[in-house]
Amino acid sequence: MADAPKALPWLALPWEGGLTGWIVVFGALVAELVGGIVTNAMPAVVAAIVLGLPVAVAAGIAVAQWLQVRSCGAEPASWWHLGGIGAAVIVWLAYPTTPGVLYATDTARQACNILLARPVPPPECLVRATQAMDNSNLAWWLTGAVILAAALLARRSRIAAWAAVPAALGGCLLATHFLELLLLHYQPGS
Repeated sequence: MADAPKALPWLALPWEGGLTGWIVVFGALVAELVGGIVTNAMPAVVAAIVLGLPVAVAAGIAVAQWLQVRSCGAEPASWWHLGGIGAAVIVWLAYPTTPGVLYATDTARQACNILLARPVPPPECLVRATQAMDNSNLAWWLTGAVILAAALLARRSRIAAWAAVPAALGGCLLATHFLELLLLHYQPGS
């Protein structure tokens, strides 16, 4: 008697895995947009959790799909799914992560000069601006690392390829959030 064909896991099936992917990616995008609006003036820890949770859920499901496709030897995703990685890179590079007032600043001293309109900013402002800029840069570069990790999973996980887009948006929103908190603290022009 011949062995019956082995059923593929849910995420390894083309239609079911694709439908799950669209739900996950669309849900993550909506969650990132709403989270970015809701956390606008909230502490950085709250913003990091709210903006990081949809990315973590999407990444977890993407890794699950990658494991299922790899373990059962299902057909890998077509190369056109790398378009999701391309879209994520465009969002990552094009999304403005510096608020308008601080756009041309490269250093904490420049930021404090703009925010306080003083030639010699107080040390407290320099410390706060340095931390905000460092945290913003760290969030931005970690977002790039997440996009790269998604690219490595993309051949066996369609969800990973497209989940990079909400990850890029969430990372850019978080990078912007740190500098917006600096603006809120010093209220330029007051």
